[in-house]
Amino acid sequence: MKIACVLMQRNEDVCLAPWLRYHGALFGDENLFVLDHHSDHGGVLETLADAQARGVHVMRLPAGADYRKKGDFVSYAMRQAEAGYDFVLPLDCDEFLAMRLPWGQPSCNPAEILDYFETLPASALAFGVGENFLNMLGRPETFFALPYEKVFFRGGHCGVVDHGSHKVLWPFMRVHATRLVYVHFHHRPFARLKRAVMEKLAPFVDVNDEAALAAFRGPGAHLVLHLQKTEAEYRAIMTPDRRCVAFPAFCERLVALGIDPAFCEM
Repeated sequence: MKIACVLMQRNEDVCLAPWLRYHGALFGDENLFVLDHHSDHGGVLETLADAQARGVHVMRLPAGADYRKKGDFVSYAMRQAEAGYDFVLPLDCDEFLAMRLPWGQPSCNPAEILDYFETLPASALAFGVGENFLNMLGRPETFFALPYEKVFFRGGHCGVVDHGSHKVLWPFMRVHATRLVYVHFHHRPFARLKRAVMEKLAPFVDVNDEAALAAFRGPGAHLVLHLQKTEAEYRAIMTPDRRCVAFPAFCERLVALGIDPAFCEM
């Protein structure tokens, strides 16, 4: 079973090194493909160089590459990478692959994840990740279990995805639901999150125009709410509720790989 992961990133100084270590241990460094969108952060460039030396494939976009075409870039990279692979997964840098066992318990056990891929129907070409374990600041073992919509593909049949790899843009390609989940380290310290959101939204909308932000419905529109909140309101989001799932095994897996479970809070 050979599985490729395709990542497009720029200056992801917080998540890139943990993402590479986690998925490299799961699938093999040589099966990771990083599409770098002209990073200029010294630490990120060092991480990429180290990863490349371990066998990670690093593909670099030119400085003028338009971020608004992310879906096209990722789709192209998947098609370039898919030969010889059973599955190809487009992921973001804050998304870490895990799964639900048949009785609902979350798992990040590599053997269980790889065995699950073996059970996916051979007739299906596109697959869906329908759940998002959203991180909670200050509570590294607890996550909000929320509905999600992400796709991946059987090797040799990679379709065209939208900006966030949420949908297949080929209407004839049916998406088969799976028990895979993404542990999603979206929440960061407030100031860092706002900077990241502004950078991601800047190609699409004037981030300093409150009216334009309120009316915005383009890629990343769900991020606007972070620019409209105070820090106190943002911290209040981290209050546990009935949606929460305990996943201490994920923290244990990170520690075993030499990753601080609170890496996104630094």
